Amino acid sequence: MENTSFASKCHEDGSITINSGGRLTIENAADFISCLSEALATSQQVAIEFDSNVEVDITALQILCSACKTAAEEGKTFTRLGSGAESWQQLIISAGAECHGACRHNNNNPCSWFGGTK
Repeated sequence: MENTSFASKCHEDGSITINSGGRLTIENAADFISCLSEALATSQQVAIEFDSNVEVDITALQILCSACKTAAEEGKTFTRLGSGAESWQQLIISAGAECHGACRHNNNNPCSWFGGTK
């Protein structure tokens, strides 16, 4: 499998979209964290767009949850575009991470990463 770098795009409004590429796994976790950290340091609004066939593992779940908490603490917005890849949905279910309520770490907003409304 390839993809150890992530494509990010800065929009005219200052928001940043990061494309997941083909993998969000332990093998490229450091690169993904670096890309997310840079985006959150430079923008008030960051979004992840999953490739439809992205390979994900539990590491991606942990990184995205942490990034969401960090963004909330800093008054920033961290979301996903679209409903996410099938592999992401399957990971959430198999990890038992479905959350349909408010997240205390995200200003008591519904969890948009683990099954709540977007």
